[in-house]
Amino acid sequence: MRARRTFAGVAVAADEPLRRAWADLQARLRGESIRWTRPENLHLTVEFFGATEPTRISELEAVLAAAAARVVPFELRWGAWGTFGPPRQPRVLWLGVDAPGLGTLHDAVAEELRAAGGTPEPRPFAPHLTLGRIGRLKNARTFRERLAGVPIDGLSAQTVRELIFYESAAGRYVPLAKWALGS
Repeated sequence: MRARRTFAGVAVAADEPLRRAWADLQARLRGESIRWTRPENLHLTVEFFGATEPTRISELEAVLAAAAARVVPFELRWGAWGTFGPPRQPRVLWLGVDAPGLGTLHDAVAEELRAAGGTPEPRPFAPHLTLGRIGRLKNARTFRERLAGVPIDGLSAQTVRELIFYESAAGRYVPLAKWALGS
């Protein structure tokens, strides 16, 4: 059996306020080369595992179950729009997240992973909701101005109640297992 690309995350509901803001963003950035995330794939990554051998799946499930039990449900609020990559040619378009509970969940997963002999991802945790992958921009300055003009007020807070173990397969994020937080 071959390795599966896996990660731990939390689902994000594409509720009406988020869909409206996202549609406004897409309209303002129309004409730019952006591959938009499919609404059913919206999630916040808690820990990325990458290529995972099938023999490690049950080990990671035990790690995630233990981490989920340690964290109570929490609320997340939306921050500002942003990008990853060089200012003249960013690669990822995202919406920031204000959720201390998400950091707590990330830390619990990392601690349980280390206790099981694993190694958490070395990059600093930067919670964000990926909305699109950017190709070549026509004009970086115009892009930044348009992005800054998209309002985010009115976005609803969301309550996170579960941790999900996902597999990334053929452009879709498939839940392998879920655990209620605090149980």
